[in-house]
This record gives sequence, C-alpha cells and structure tokens, in this order.
Amino acid sequence: MNDSLQDKAALYALGLLEGEESRAFELAMAKDPDLQALVAELSDTTAELALTLKPIAPPAHLKAKVMDSIIRSDSHSGGNARMAPARRSWAMAGWGIAAAVTVSSVWLFQERQRLTREIAIVTNGEAEARAELLDTAAKLASIQQSEATLKQQIAAATQRDDKLNRELADAKSKAAQLAGEIASLLKRNYLAEMQISTLQSTVDEFKQGVAVVVWDSDKHEGVLKLEKMPPIDPQNDYQLWVVDPKNPAPVSAGVVSVDAQGFAKVDFKPVDIVSEAAKFALSVEQKGGVDKVAGPIVLISP
Repeated sequence: MNDSLQDKAALYALGLLEGEESRAFELAMAKDPDLQALVAELSDTTAELALTLKPIAPPAHLKAKVMDSIIRSDSHSGGNARMAPARRSWAMAGWGIAAAVTVSSVWLFQERQRLTREIAIVTNGEAEARAELLDTAAKLASIQQSEATLKQQIAAATQRDDKLNRELADAKSKAAQLAGEIASLLKRNYLAEMQISTLQSTVDEFKQGVAVVVWDSDKHEGVLKLEKMPPIDPQNDYQLWVVDPKNPAPVSAGVVSVDAQGFAKVDFKPVDIVSEAAKFALSVEQKGGVDKVAGPIVLISP
C-alpha cells in the first residue's frame, strides 16, 4: 500500500473526499482488504479522537461583531465579499485539524501494526519456547525412567553378586575343610605306610654312630640319616642293605658317602624288589660297593 492511498484513507475516514475522488477511492478499497482494514481503523481512531475533544464556546463579543458586520453590508455581494475571509479562515482551520487527525491516525495505525508484529513475534517465540519446554520435559521424564530402570537393574545385579559372593565363600570354606580332611587322611595313610628303624652297633668303634632309616613300603624307597659316623679307609665305602625274609640274601640299597663330621642324608631305593623290609644293615665294603655283603656289618636294626 502506497503513501497516497494511506493519505486518501485518512481523508475518507474524516469525510473530506468528495465527488469522483471519493468514488474512485471506494472502488480501490473494495478490491483491497488491507485498505478496508486501514479505513476501519482510521474511522475508529477519528471517532475516539472526536470524543476526547472538549467543545470550546466562542467569545461573547463574536456574535455581536458578526451581526454588526451584516447590518453594515450595503449589498448582497459586498456582504459576501466581506464574509469570504472569515469562511476561508474557518476552512483553513478545518483542513489543519483534518491534517493533524490524518497524521495522528496514520501514526496510530503504523504503531498498531508494529505492536501487532511484535506481539506476533513474541507469541511465536513463546509457542516455540513452550514446545521446546514440553519436548525437554518429555526427554527428562524418559531419562528419569531409564535411570530408575538402571537403578533397579543395578540393585538386582548387586543382590545376585552378593549371593554369588556368599556362595563362593561358602564353597571355598567347604573346599578348605575337605582339603584339610584329605590331608589328614593322606597323612594317616602315609604314616601307616612308613616304617622307621634305628640301627645299632655291636662294634665298639661304631657305637657312637647314629643311623635312622625311614622306609616307605608303598613306594619301596626310603631315606637314611647318619650322624657321628667314624671315618673309614678311603679305599672303602659304607653300603646300606635291606633284609627281606623272602630273599635269601640282603638286597643292596647303594653306597653311602659321609662328610668329615660323619654326617650323611641320602634317599635310597633297593636294586631289587623288596616284599618286606624286615631289617636294615650298614656294612663297610670296598670302594664303589659290591653286589653281596662281603665286609663287616657295623650297624643293624633290631
């Protein structure tokens, strides 16, 4: 809408358009809804302005001056000539008031349009903010629900974990108890299979010597420990023998070397199968040992 139409709309609202100009404006207004809205707005504004104006009474002497001027008129034309300036003055005043009202109306309309746009912007912004708020609230509710579900799952997992830990601790305790019982049984069985023999000497030279044999009948092997054994000729060795009643001759269990203090601890295993170790004997044999007893037996178990 151009400025010319806005000006004519203001004049039309004030009733100042006449003749062809008024009819042309009405045709243009019939085709333009915006122009119709502007005229309606300006008409309302003009009416509101008219209601706000206070009536002004003319000065008391004005009527007397006018009547006196009419009486002094000599002719109709002359009278009209003298009245013309007054009419022009009132006409100019009317146009001034109309212009002021027009400017005010246009300004008010523009302000209303501006405020309408701002209100629309604010309203749109408020709607967007409200929609965003609702969306955020929905997301928050979903997150809170997920959090609650996770907490429940964690609590359930914690309970299962505690239960498993208790079951594991109980299983370990039972396993340790069983291990102790097994060890005790094995120890009793092992001791039942073990045979401990102390060798003694009838020869004065070897009476101070101490000899102990621990024999495992299940494994057919044993351990010999010697202490305080006297030194012998370097060309000889101590040799251990196992006496088996089912064997006609003692079975060799190997050569035993002692240190300078007469101490020795050796594991031994007879060269032949021994069904029963009835006795153990220690003899002095030639260096490296022999297959059958040849030298003197210096220690023997009871």
